[in-house]
Amino acid sequence: MRSLLRRWSPAVVTLFVAIELLTVARVAAPQGATTAADASVKPAGAPVTRAVVRTASNGDVALRASATSRLESAQRLLFDARYADAISAFGTTLEHRSAAGTDTVATWAHHGMAIAEAFSGQISRARADYENVLRAPNTPTFALADSIEAAVLTRQHATAKALLDRFADAHGSVLAQQYVHSFRALDRLFASDCAGAVAELKRAPDDGRPLPQAIRGACAARAGHHAQALLLRDSVLTHPLADPNSWPMVIARGVAMRVR
Repeated sequence: MRSLLRRWSPAVVTLFVAIELLTVARVAAPQGATTAADASVKPAGAPVTRAVVRTASNGDVALRASATSRLESAQRLLFDARYADAISAFGTTLEHRSAAGTDTVATWAHHGMAIAEAFSGQISRARADYENVLRAPNTPTFALADSIEAAVLTRQHATAKALLDRFADAHGSVLAQQYVHSFRALDRLFASDCAGAVAELKRAPDDGRPLPQAIRGACAARAGHHAQALLLRDSVLTHPLADPNSWPMVIARGVAMRVR
């Protein structure tokens, strides 16, 4: 979807950015599609039938089945919070990325590795992989969103605050408010400030979405409210629209799975 957006008007780009970032959210792996029109309307969570990457320079590039299979397997491991296995699987994808003939696979693999490393406490390695993600060509809004995610997950709190302020200033919609308050709350959670996280979620238009629920569950567990924490955790982990290819859903599950 990212490269498709570059071909459309600013108004259309703004609409699709809001939908992708703030509702079902970011797509982390190639989705099944045959045309640009199909790709723009395909529902989240639909089965992958043929992995196709749209690039600005050469149109549709069909990834080889082996490369696609490796990426999908790694993504599923990440979705299930099997972080050590996911890091290894994404690493294997990177080793064989030349077989696919595209750097897009490498960007996805670095992104997945960064999240897995961040959740497994390997912050320095996560920062290095996020640097690879942020060097890839991107639209300004997606680049800013990736930067926010990187800063929040790698505990760069001052940077995260500044980037979220920029995003809030540039995007005033209800969906943008949902995004900003959710990631501010996540940053506060990682700073061991549950009071700040809960206060931030109260400002969000909908605190019943998976990421806010995961944050609330984590804070409930820290406060000793275990029944409530488990209820919120299970709500996230059994979400009917959970998409293993959505970065925010992967992050929400990572937070929820820490609740015991």
